[in-house]
Amino acid sequence: MFDKDKYLEYLGFSGTPDASLATLRKIHREHQMRIPYDSGYALDLNSSGDALGLAQASFDLDPAFETIVLSGRGGICVELNFMFHRLLVELGFDVQVLAAATLLPGGVWGPDIEHMVMRVTIDGEDWLADAGHAGISIVEPLPFSGETVVQDGIEFRLTRREKHYFLEYKTRGKDWRDSYRFLPETRTTADWARWRDALPLEEMVAHPRRRRRVVDNGQVTLTSNLFLSVEDGEERLRLIRDENELEKIVSTYWS
Repeated sequence: MFDKDKYLEYLGFSGTPDASLATLRKIHREHQMRIPYDSGYALDLNSSGDALGLAQASFDLDPAFETIVLSGRGGICVELNFMFHRLLVELGFDVQVLAAATLLPGGVWGPDIEHMVMRVTIDGEDWLADAGHAGISIVEPLPFSGETVVQDGIEFRLTRREKHYFLEYKTRGKDWRDSYRFLPETRTTADWARWRDALPLEEMVAHPRRRRRVVDNGQVTLTSNLFLSVEDGEERLRLIRDENELEKIVSTYWS
């Protein structure tokens, strides 16, 4: 059963939570440290493409909460951010769901309704929240104001280009890069009911398993056997060919 107190306990939050920026920062970081992104099971979804049953009135939040959060299995962006959104609502935050498109291989943007993010308004200021991205992403909420913010050595900023907002990031010694783009239009979770149908066919046919977790002073991702670690803003990318080494990496970060 969904329980915000159990949720906060799992996130290691102590004290009395309130709808403040300090609370949001704390639980946003801890969520990504304790509940990983992992697309493994989602690759086996049936042809409906409805990852969570979000279009169905009968969607049962309780078993999903037990599986995704309390078991530590994690999930994909829609699941992780859907759960995080529910927690924020329960805590009294002013939060809206937004739809984002990620940058696919070859520099092609995915469909507008692909990734899920949130806009949280605190004391009249808007903040981007995202607890479920598969690539390099924000560890704490990011202001919509456009200022550059450094998180664990990585620079992040939101820029506006015509109708879209773009999340950009910059690691040590590299240029600014786009992570994803989104429109400010408020969505409902049901908009993701057939999220897979809009993806390019080649993206679905050759979709590798992707994992991500925030760690002390950085974050790590694993796409098939391509391991990326970012520590204090410095990227290190390695192709893992040895199965024993790969198993060790998985057990270290995603066990």
